Amino acid sequence: MRADRVLALLLLLQARGRLTAGELAARLEVSRRTVYRDVEALSSAGVPVRADPGPNGGIELVAGWRTDLTGLTGPEVEALFTSAAGPAFESAMGKLAAALPGEGGRRAGRIRERLLVDSAGWGRRSPQASPHLRMVQDAVFGDRRLRFRYRRAEARVVERDVDPLGLIIKAGVWYLLADVAGERRLFRLSRIEEAQTLDEPARRPKRFDLAKAWREQSADWDFGRSGYEVVVKAATDDELGLLLRVAGDRVVGRPHRRVVRLAFPALEPAAAFLSSFGARVEVIEPADVRAALARRGAELVKLYESKGTKKAGR
Repeated sequence: MRADRVLALLLLLQARGRLTAGELAARLEVSRRTVYRDVEALSSAGVPVRADPGPNGGIELVAGWRTDLTGLTGPEVEALFTSAAGPAFESAMGKLAAALPGEGGRRAGRIRERLLVDSAGWGRRSPQASPHLRMVQDAVFGDRRLRFRYRRAEARVVERDVDPLGLIIKAGVWYLLADVAGERRLFRLSRIEEAQTLDEPARRPKRFDLAKAWREQSADWDFGRSGYEVVVKAATDDELGLLLRVAGDRVVGRPHRRVVRLAFPALEPAAAFLSSFGARVEVIEPADVRAALARRGAELVKLYESKGTKKAGR
């Protein structure tokens, strides 16, 4: 039972009044059977909802009854739009935004201009949570500039002051689209180390189209995922924590007994990334990556042994 869908059903009934099961099913993109099951759930929870069968029947709330969610405060609307991810939720919330009257509908529309759920392609990744999601949301929805420390793919941390334009969630991973010194950039929220909103209004282009901008940015962006996966084992629990923190959204699935599966575009990026961990992380498979790391190690030994011998002979 999807709590977000049941809530959307309740708010649609509250905003539009009597609707048929077919109309509700179409708006929420579910079957009529699911609609009736959700109506039963509302009734069991004490909501006075009535379902009249027949060609002239419909579903409605008992006259005069309204929930405290009537006006939808700002935090409530934001919670609706950001508490779940997925195409069905986005579709239901989009139709709910159109149904909400007055200020609730305007605020919902504003949020929709700044939040995008992209369900096409890529499959499903392990969810990449960010402790700074709420801070970033506040900056995006409040049109405030944002300052954060960001861990790049090669693990180098940089500081950025940005003009936030929108949030995108794709296959369980949150992204921030923002302008940095006039240049449009894309950031993974899971790589933000620290964040704070600035007391400065964000510069936002007029008639900005988040969906179009996302397509343009994501077309050439390295999302760090492909079919090339590497299985590694961390030497200790502390090393495992470091690996997970640095690997970020390269992690596939959940670790088991310090064994982690990582995804890379190809062999060389995998070897380059894992070589930085030295003996703290061992590659279990594939053999190609083990061989590449062995070659890198041999080259380093040869380089530094030869330099050490020359220095000692002086």
